[in-house]
Amino acid sequence: MKAQRILGSPPFIMLGVAIARLTPKRFGYWLARRMARDMSRRRNHLFSTLRANLKHVVGPQASEQHLDRLAENAIYHAGCTYFDMFRARRQDLERGRGTVRIDPDAWALTRSVLSDKQGAVLVGPHMSNFDLAVQWMTAQGIQIQALSLAMPDLGTRVVNWLRTHRGMTMTPIDVRSLRLALERLRRGGVVMTGVDRPVSRDDDPTPFFDAPAKMPTGHVRLALQTGTRIVVACCVQEPDGYYALRLAPPLDMETTGDRAQDVRHNVRRVLAIIEEMIRQAPDQWLMFVPVWPEEDSD
Repeated sequence: MKAQRILGSPPFIMLGVAIARLTPKRFGYWLARRMARDMSRRRNHLFSTLRANLKHVVGPQASEQHLDRLAENAIYHAGCTYFDMFRARRQDLERGRGTVRIDPDAWALTRSVLSDKQGAVLVGPHMSNFDLAVQWMTAQGIQIQALSLAMPDLGTRVVNWLRTHRGMTMTPIDVRSLRLALERLRRGGVVMTGVDRPVSRDDDPTPFFDAPAKMPTGHVRLALQTGTRIVVACCVQEPDGYYALRLAPPLDMETTGDRAQDVRHNVRRVLAIIEEMIRQAPDQWLMFVPVWPEEDSD
C-alpha cells in the first residue's frame, strides 16, 4: 500500500510526465510493444481478460490466433495511449496543436449541445485515448464533472490526477457526487461517465454484444431525472497516429411513464451505439475488467 501511495502521488506522476516528454516517441512505442508481447507470451490475467472480452465483440467465428493478436494489439495500444497522454501539454490542446482530431462541423454541433441550458450526460466506451480526447474538450472550455470509480486502482488514480490537473472535476461515485451531478445537469452543465463495464452487482443484466452483462444504468437515470440529453462519444486512433474524437447525434430520452422500462430501453439505445463504436476498432477497446465474468470464468 505504501508503494502504491508513492506511485500514485503527484510528484511521482509529474516525474512520469517529464520522462515521457523527454523520451523519443519511437522508444516509448517500442517499449509498449515489448510489454505487450511479453504479456501475450505469458498469457497473464490482463491479456486473458482482454481476450475474453474481445471474443464477444468479434464473435465465435474468430480464430484463436486472431483473438491472441487482437488482445496483444490492445495491450500495445494501451501503452501507446498512456505515453501520448503523458506527453501532451495542455497549452497544445488549447491551441489545437495536439494529436486529437475532430470534424469541425460535428464539434460545432456537439459544442452547442454541451453548452446550452438543457445540460448533457457525456458517455463513451473505454476506447483508445478517450481520456486525452476529453481533456481536449476541457481545454476548449467545456466544464465537465466526471463520475469516477469509488475505489479506483493505481492506474485509475494516476489518470484521475491528470484529469484534475488538466481542468476536469473528478468526483468518485457516492451520494454526494450524484447530488452534485444532478445539480450540475439542472443548471445546464455536463456530467461524464463510462458505460461499457460492470460497476454494481445490483444492476440487471442487459444485452451487450448479444450476451447479458450487468451494465451501468446511472447515466440514463440522471438523464431521465433531469430531462437532459445523452451524448455518446468515442476515440479511435487513425492510421496517421491522430486520435479521432467521434460523436453520435445527441439522444433525447424516450419515455413511456414506466420508469423501470424507460431505464432498460434507453440503456439499450446507448449500448447499441457503443457496440458500433467498438466494432470500428476492436483492438482499441481497452477493457481490462471482465464484462461477462460469469460466462467467461471457465
